[in-house]
Amino acid sequence: MKIIPVLDILNQTVVRGVAGERDTYRPLQSELTRSSEPLDLARAIRDEFGLSEFYVADLDAILHQEMNQELYQQLLADGFTFLLDCGLRTPADSELLKDLVGITIVAGLETLAGAAELNALVRQWGPERTVFSLDLKQGQPLVNSAAGNPFSPLDDPLDVADLARAQGIAQMILLDLAQVGTGQGTGTEALCKTLRTQYPELTLITGGGIRNAEELQAQAALGADGVLVASALHDGRIGRDTVLSLS
Repeated sequence: MKIIPVLDILNQTVVRGVAGERDTYRPLQSELTRSSEPLDLARAIRDEFGLSEFYVADLDAILHQEMNQELYQQLLADGFTFLLDCGLRTPADSELLKDLVGITIVAGLETLAGAAELNALVRQWGPERTVFSLDLKQGQPLVNSAAGNPFSPLDDPLDVADLARAQGIAQMILLDLAQVGTGQGTGTEALCKTLRTQYPELTLITGGGIRNAEELQAQAALGADGVLVASALHDGRIGRDTVLSLS
């Protein structure tokens, strides 16, 4: 199982995300480094855990359509690769990223304008470099309200997953924003188990609310191929030995 550390970027600073309440996010305080600068934290995680593939949630782009392109280039130049959620709404939004080797784009349900746009992104980037993020809040799909979005009327996350799969998606993140940073588990356990049975070939990544090593092991038992982890790495609840033993 792959452990994927998270960098939540807001105002060009790594912040601690809690329950999806973005107006309350504050600069991250980590036991690994005193800095909350993205590159410093990425290096500290690599030094401690040997991990160099990250999940980057660019909240400046998601909330304000302001991509931190210089940061992306800095991370890549330092040897990092990453899954990047930068609030893509249409395929045209990803044009600025096309020359950046080492990123996998995340098409988030929260921002994506619709299924046709998802299909176009898969064709443009390829299924190996496109990940669909099935964004939830308290178990309900978090959907862009764009007119005609076929995801909008879908209340069941399984229906959302089915529609995404029909667009050629081979990799999927299951993320309930209400669980992020709470240490109360992902809240997507049943969904993960069902999707693993229904789509055995689908790469599944879970995350949000990961507490400890036992929680990581539980996600692996459910069929998760990767797990997004943030707070537990910085608080010391998940240590180097655990990461090395599970990765």
